[in-house]
Amino acid sequence: MLGAIDLGGTKIEACVFDPQLQALQRQRRATPHGSYAELLDAIVQQCLWLQTQAGNAQLPIGIGIPGLIDRRSGLSTTANLAAMGRPLQADLSARLGRHIAVENDCKCFALSEAQGGAGQGHGVVFGLILGTGVGGGVCTQGELMLHHNGLSGEVGHIALPAQCVAQWGLPVIRCGCGRTGCYETYVSGPGMTRLCKHLTGQALSAPEIVQGNAHGDPLLQSVFGVWVSLLCELLHTVQLVVDPDCVVFGGGLSRIPALAEHVARAFPSHQLSGLRAPHFTSATFGDSSGVRGAAILAQRLISS
Repeated sequence: MLGAIDLGGTKIEACVFDPQLQALQRQRRATPHGSYAELLDAIVQQCLWLQTQAGNAQLPIGIGIPGLIDRRSGLSTTANLAAMGRPLQADLSARLGRHIAVENDCKCFALSEAQGGAGQGHGVVFGLILGTGVGGGVCTQGELMLHHNGLSGEVGHIALPAQCVAQWGLPVIRCGCGRTGCYETYVSGPGMTRLCKHLTGQALSAPEIVQGNAHGDPLLQSVFGVWVSLLCELLHTVQLVVDPDCVVFGGGLSRIPALAEHVARAFPSHQLSGLRAPHFTSATFGDSSGVRGAAILAQRLISS
């Protein structure tokens, strides 16, 4: 058996997997936003629940978090958790008496889709989460590429190109990361709402914009078209840097009907001429892909 946890800003989802990565049991609890000690206790309680359900006090456990763990210092960088600057992985491992695997949640998603998911069989897979934020992960031959700071795939914090800002007169917005003008400020779910407000004066939600586009509303079709163009510009940058042969979309916006087809039609006008576009597709495992990726981390603990 394998234990996996998807640690989010609102919930902590624990899931027991069998060795074939089939989910058997799940339990969710709210993420505490008080002290670091409260957060640590909540994660430990979920780990103990996993151990009980699996009947194994030494159950291998992997955890996906919305942030990064510095591989030298062991300290966490997290925007929406009470773990900023804390040794989360080391503290969890000490509390549970064994090594606990912890990785960025976007990278868990990419790993899951590269191994048995929509990216199976592709050499270089880029998993791109489009939700409240924008982030991703890179896998080569099914293995995560982490590199110097573990940043590979954090493309939401690349700055928008000047020609996009000029073409649509986009206000340059301060991002939650502290920089200004990041792709995340317009390509995320809240970013689509911001884009709509700028272009139409209406602060509509992403689902309302998508529905209006599907129903032929000319204003919302224009908003959606600009959003797809910005996404394609981001993917062009991904192609220049990573050159994946497959891009897998995840997160709430990946549920936009025919998103991959919209991107595939628009992308050729954004890439350099003469290049082959990657295969665009949505995640096989949907919202469960991240926790499945955490289970793969746990699986690695056994082999190591």
